[in-house]
Amino acid sequence: MTEPTTHTATQAIHDTLQAVHGALAHTAEAAHAGGHAETVDIVHHLTDLNSVEFLFRTFSLDKLHFELFGIDLSITKPVIMMWVAGLILTLCLLLAFRGGRLLRNKFAHLLEVYILFIRNEVVYPIIGEHDGRRMLPFFLTVFFFILSMNLLGMVPWGGTATGNVNVTAGLAIIAFLVIQGMGMAKNGVIHHFKGMVPSGLPAFVIPIMIPVELVGTFAKPFALCIRLFANMVAGHAVILAFLGLIFMAKSYVMAPLPIAGVVFISVLEVFIAHLQAFIFTILTCLFTSMTMHPGH
Repeated sequence: MTEPTTHTATQAIHDTLQAVHGALAHTAEAAHAGGHAETVDIVHHLTDLNSVEFLFRTFSLDKLHFELFGIDLSITKPVIMMWVAGLILTLCLLLAFRGGRLLRNKFAHLLEVYILFIRNEVVYPIIGEHDGRRMLPFFLTVFFFILSMNLLGMVPWGGTATGNVNVTAGLAIIAFLVIQGMGMAKNGVIHHFKGMVPSGLPAFVIPIMIPVELVGTFAKPFALCIRLFANMVAGHAVILAFLGLIFMAKSYVMAPLPIAGVVFISVLEVFIAHLQAFIFTILTCLFTSMTMHPGH
């Protein structure tokens, strides 16, 4: 399974947004030439984070702006979507479990499939059963939380919180702290940092390897952040690009083709939502195993 490089993904997003912007500019010029002042603005769905749309109404979040010790803690749309994802996930788990036991219904069995897959195919084979049993709640939380946020982007009036780099950066920071913390807890602080440099290297190579390993340590959470963000934004940007073609053509005859493309990409987005949650989870699990078992 090959992921596009960060540069390629970022460039693709940039090119797509430029295409959408060009389509909207063309539409605005045509409308102005025809005497119409009204334009269709769809780029704000990727950029405007200070408002929430619900039941065909737009609610501003500007009054929820506040700071604490110079840190911006404003309530924005991604924050609300994270709250909604957490609430939905909590309610789903409460409906599927009672008193620590799995209920016998179709939804509970579906959750059991996800849980057993993450446990038996990801966590236990990579970390081991002994350490994996302790870490399993964390990885299940990461998987289900990211999956919930990804799928909320497919719901009317919803939004994909993982399409915001601040959200993915927060997830990556948490993953970084867990990765390093488990390495220290498993091997001790001194042995943890000593294990960052492979043993048996010539003395003159060690000064070179130390900065290389330090860069690699911080590159891992950075890759987690950008990979999730770029893949989730790219899908929505392509959908908006298809919609932009309708406004460019200004013809009902051309509308079915872009709409068919939107339907296809939307169905594909359901698969991508699962895939990106899985990739983030398995890479975090792999990086954690590398710090806990540096000799392997």
